[in-house]
Amino acid sequence: MPLSRRHLLLAGLAAPVAVQAARAASARSRRPRPPMTSSPHTRAERIALPFPAVRLHDAFWSPKQTVYRERTIPHSWQYVQRDIEDNEIAAGWRHETRGQDTPWNQANLHKVLETCAYALGQAPNAELDAKLDGIIRAIVGAQQPNGYINALITVRGMTPWANLDGQHDGYVAGHLIEAAVAHYRATGKSAFLDVAKKAAEHIHQHFIEEGHEGVCGHAGLELALVRLYRETGNPRELELALNWIERRGKPWRYTSDTPRSYFMDHLPIREVPEVTGHAVRTVFYLTGVADAAIETGDETLKAAARRLWRDTVDRKSYVNGSVGSQASDEGFGPAYDLPNHGYNESCAACGMVYFADAMFRMDGHAESMDVVERVLYNAIPHGMGLDGVTSYYRNPLSDEKNPRGNIWVCCPPCLSRTLLRVQEYVYARTARDLVVNLYVASDATVPLPDGPVTLTQETNYPWDGEVKLTVTPQSPRRFAVRLRIPGWSRSATIRVNGRRLTRPRMEHGYAVLRREWKPGDVVELSLPMPVERMEAHPAVTENRGMVALQRGPLVYGFEGLDNDGTVAITLAKEPKFATEHRADFLGGVTVVIGRANDGKRVTAIPFHALANREPSSQAVWASQEGLTEVTASASGETVPEDGWKGRLYRPLASV
Repeated sequence: MPLSRRHLLLAGLAAPVAVQAARAASARSRRPRPPMTSSPHTRAERIALPFPAVRLHDAFWSPKQTVYRERTIPHSWQYVQRDIEDNEIAAGWRHETRGQDTPWNQANLHKVLETCAYALGQAPNAELDAKLDGIIRAIVGAQQPNGYINALITVRGMTPWANLDGQHDGYVAGHLIEAAVAHYRATGKSAFLDVAKKAAEHIHQHFIEEGHEGVCGHAGLELALVRLYRETGNPRELELALNWIERRGKPWRYTSDTPRSYFMDHLPIREVPEVTGHAVRTVFYLTGVADAAIETGDETLKAAARRLWRDTVDRKSYVNGSVGSQASDEGFGPAYDLPNHGYNESCAACGMVYFADAMFRMDGHAESMDVVERVLYNAIPHGMGLDGVTSYYRNPLSDEKNPRGNIWVCCPPCLSRTLLRVQEYVYARTARDLVVNLYVASDATVPLPDGPVTLTQETNYPWDGEVKLTVTPQSPRRFAVRLRIPGWSRSATIRVNGRRLTRPRMEHGYAVLRREWKPGDVVELSLPMPVERMEAHPAVTENRGMVALQRGPLVYGFEGLDNDGTVAITLAKEPKFATEHRADFLGGVTVVIGRANDGKRVTAIPFHALANREPSSQAVWASQEGLTEVTASASGETVPEDGWKGRLYRPLASV
C-alpha cells in the first residue's frame, strides 16, 4: 500500500613563501586525519556525517561541485587578495599603509577558506592545500598576543569591539571559526583550529570575565562557537555561545540608533514572538539558538527555536525556500507579506539551510529536511550562476533583465561554502540507527556502536524519484534505516530485497525500517514525480488566482526566452503537462511543457537554472484560468483557514 501524503509545510600563494616551503610546513603541522565519524563532543541525538565521509557521484550535484572547485575557487582569490595582504601586514611580512575598508571584509576571506576546505575534503589538491597553508601562516602571524584576530582592524589601528552594531568583530570571528573547523575536518591540520580556539578564549575573557557590555550586531559567532565546542569539547566555548545568545534583548548602551528588532535584539530570546529584522542575521542567530539548545538541553531555548521556526516556515518563506522579503532592511516582513519582487538575499537562503538542519538535529522531523532540500535545490543554486563565477545577491521570484555579477559584499563565498557542503546533509545517524535525509547518488560509511555500515545510494534524483540503497554492515545485525518521505510526495513505495512493504512504520515523516540487516541488502524507494500546481495561502495577496509549478523537490519558473518573450502567462484549466529531459540544456535539466489558456505551448525550467542565458524576464507564479473565482472569497479581511492550518503552500485542489 503506498504511503499517504504528508503535505508540504513550507511551503598564487599570497604569503611570501614558496609552495615547496609551504608544503614542508604543512607536513610538519599535520596531525593524523580525524576519524571519519562526526563531531566528537555533542549531546545531539541525531548527528550528521562529516563531509569527507560522504562521496557524491550523481548527475546533479557532482558536476556542479566540480565547477565550484575548478572555477569558483580560482575566480574567488582576486576578491580576497587585499584581505590576504592585510594578514601579511599584521604579521609583519609586508609594510603598507591601508585606507578604510568595509569592516566585514575578513569574513569573505574566511568563507573562501571554508569553501576550499570542503573542496579538499572532496578531492585532494596539493597546490590548493599549500596555498591555504601559506594564508593560514599569515593569519597565525596576524593574531594578537591576547588572541584577538581581525587583520583589517589591526592594520588600520581601529579599536577591537568598539562599535558592536557596525564593526562586525563577532561576525568575522564566527566565520574564522567555521573555516578553521572545516579545515581541520578536511586535513587534520591543527594550526588554523588553534587560532580559532585562541580567538574564542579572547572573546570569553573580554565579554564574560572582564564584563564588557553588548553583543555584535551581526549574528554568526553563536553558531560557530557551538561548532567549535563540538570539535574541542571545551565547555568555555559553549558557555560563550550561550552567553552571546542571552545578551540579545538586554538594555545595553547601544552604538547606533538602528531599531533593535533589526538585530533581533529587542527582546530576550525566550520572549521573541516572531522573526524580525535583517534576515541573514536572524537565521544565523536562530541556528545558534537551536544548536546551543541541543547541547545544553535547555527546554526553554528549544521552545523559542520551535516558535520562531514555525513563524518562519508557516508565514514568512517563499515557495522556493527563500526568506527576507523586505528591501528596506534586507529583512523579514509581516506574516504573509511575500511579494514576488521580494529581496531574498542569497546569504539568507544559506542561513535557512543551517537553521533547518539544526531543527532536524533538535527534533528529528522530516519537515526540517524538507526545507533543507527545498532551499538546496532551488534558492541557493539560483544564487550561483551555472558558470560558477557569477552570482546574485538578490533572488526575487519575478525579475527582468537583471544580469548576474560579482557583488562581493558577502554572498558569493557564502554560496560556494554552502554548495560544497551538501555532503553534510545527505545522511545522519542516531545512537543505533541510520537516517537517509537526501536522495543523492553517493557512498558513505556510517559509524555505529556495533561497527560501521556502508551505504551506497543510486538514483537520478531530482529528475526522477527512483532510489536504490544498498546497506552493508560488517556482519548481520539489527538496526533501523530511516528514510525521509518528502513532504512533496503524494505516495511512496518501499521494497526491501524486492519485497514490497505494505505498512511501514512512520515516525515524524520517516519510514522506519527496523530489521536484521545483512551485507548487500537492498532498499528500493519509489517517489512518483507528477507536475503539480501549487497555490499560496490566501493571505499572500499577490498570488491569489495564481499557481507555481513544482515537480518533486524542484520549483519551476517561466523565462521569456522560452515563451515568445513574455512571462505574463495564464495556464489553461487543463494544462496537459509533459516533461522532457534535455541533457545538453542548462547543464542538463528536465523542462515542463504545458498549455496556456489561449492554446499556446508554454515551457518552464527549474528555478535554479533561470537567468543563465541572455538577459530576459523570469517569473515563478502564473495566472491560472478559473482560479480567480475560487479564491475571490479571500479578498476580505477574514482569510479562510480551511485546509491551510500549518501550511503556506499546497497543491491546487481544483479549478
